[in-house]
Amino acid sequence: MSISKRDLKLLLILFGIIIFIICYFSVYLEYTEKSYRLLDDIDFYEADLAELRAYESMLPQYTAMINETRELILQAQSGYAAEVKPEDLIMYAVNLLSETGVTANSYSFIQPVEIMTVQTLTENENGSLTFQPRTAYKTGITMNVSMTYAQMKNLVEQVYSEGSRTSLNSLSLSYNSATGLLFGSVTINKIFLSGEEWEYEPMPIPDMRTGIPNPFGVVTPASPPSAARPTPASSEEDSGDNNETA
Repeated sequence: MSISKRDLKLLLILFGIIIFIICYFSVYLEYTEKSYRLLDDIDFYEADLAELRAYESMLPQYTAMINETRELILQAQSGYAAEVKPEDLIMYAVNLLSETGVTANSYSFIQPVEIMTVQTLTENENGSLTFQPRTAYKTGITMNVSMTYAQMKNLVEQVYSEGSRTSLNSLSLSYNSATGLLFGSVTINKIFLSGEEWEYEPMPIPDMRTGIPNPFGVVTPASPPSAARPTPASSEEDSGDNNETA
């Protein structure tokens, strides 16, 4: 069977058209669809990219705010003691009474009670920060006091000047018309954070020179009994009796 050149050309043209159609549907259309999808993704992520670039432009300010916040947190944590013992409460009360002029007649202590466990920041040697759990406890001291109204206001201000570490739990006072003073009881709470790597630091206790009589000023020594001395008249009588006897 012989094929003419004209038929051969037609067959070649037909095969070419078929190959073109196959390539068009299998390659070009698939590539075009992928291109369109890629363009859609680019449009979608361009908004996020613009937002990220805006964040990047604010990075120095964010870094400064982070450092400032870190310093505030570390400073706030450092204000909490690792433990508050009865001797610490005594020294706190002594200093408080000295600053306010309030008089205390008796003291009683509140046993520490666990409040919660908090995550605190710890700064490492390389400057990085790690979270470590610490347990928060609440303890306190109750004092029977007497004071003026001005001293009471000063006492409340002094207690709350330490922030969240110290708080006034209760204040119950009555007026004594005979002395003009307020008397009653006050309970002050202290918060401390206990952790494995936090060492207890006791409150400083001032030194007292030895040899001081009555250092607390609460004992009044009794005056020694006066010895009975003979009067001059009795002495003369005694001498006269002795002469007569002689």
